[in-house]
Amino acid sequence: MKDDLEAPSQEHLLKGQSRVRFRSPEESLAVAKEGVHRWWWEFLRLSKDYWLVCQTSKESRVETQDKNLARVYRAFGNVYDCTFDDWWIDRGSWVFREQDPFPKVKEVARNPRERASHKYSADHVWIDIPLKLSRRTIQRQIGRILDLHEEQRLNNRLEMSSSMFKLNPVQYRVHTLRKMYEVHALHRELIDKLSTRVMTEEKVALVKRADLFRIGKLLRVSPSNESLGGDVDKIFEKQNRMRASVSRLRKRSELLIANVEQGVFPSFKPVTPTENKRFNARQLEMHKELEAQWWSLDLTSSLSAGKIDDARRVHYEEEQRGRQFDIVDKKERVVKYS
Repeated sequence: MKDDLEAPSQEHLLKGQSRVRFRSPEESLAVAKEGVHRWWWEFLRLSKDYWLVCQTSKESRVETQDKNLARVYRAFGNVYDCTFDDWWIDRGSWVFREQDPFPKVKEVARNPRERASHKYSADHVWIDIPLKLSRRTIQRQIGRILDLHEEQRLNNRLEMSSSMFKLNPVQYRVHTLRKMYEVHALHRELIDKLSTRVMTEEKVALVKRADLFRIGKLLRVSPSNESLGGDVDKIFEKQNRMRASVSRLRKRSELLIANVEQGVFPSFKPVTPTENKRFNARQLEMHKELEAQWWSLDLTSSLSAGKIDDARRVHYEEEQRGRQFDIVDKKERVVKYS
């Protein structure tokens, strides 16, 4: 961890996990490495702008005019020169730990002098409980009082977080985040990198169509469109639906990346550009020399190892409207691993 960051104590609290209290970063790593915190880190690594900041910044000078992106860099550091495990033990548990202890229900002192020194918060309520009542009666009456303050109670426990980087309290599933991540990572490796090759526009278009289908087939994006049987129009429509489904997921992943650059995750809200450009002319000039290096990187998560090769092995046969069939030999076309 950088010297300007206060070294955290070993014990820490984390929101968004199956448990919240951990004795050490090594202990919380066991649940963080496959949870939403892991995918926060993985999506941040997919950000080209964040990578450029990591390559050009020095310890005391962050090379961006975007205050939010600079804040993320100061906390997360270079996420490209380490594994998630190393990063979590060095920084991650500090980045995501709760800064304040969780609030507790407690007894207020009976002595008037001691009670006068007790701080009364606007989001707290004091209750006078006659101890002679039964537990059931007390609980029922307390419940009625709480109902009167329902609008002040939080619907999601993540809203109570005091972490520097809070998990966005939205409904999400790790499986969904992973699928969107893999769509983006495979798209980058199989399609986006076509721009670095010498190919005709027609060849690029063909490869793109094929690989969009391969990605969708491998990741089970649209199972109903995997089996290609029937007439030409039906096959053509299934291929297009699969490609459209993959493209929609990729657009969702781009929103996740845009928000993670601002220190928010997971979020699919469009990010409004700031008035000032993210990089100035001097910084943009430095970036030109790094373009080839960016495209040489394989940013695929270790959790998705082998997916690129698996996608390339998916059989794809180009199907277009107007193609002539041998009516007698019309067989069901099934996309499968070769």
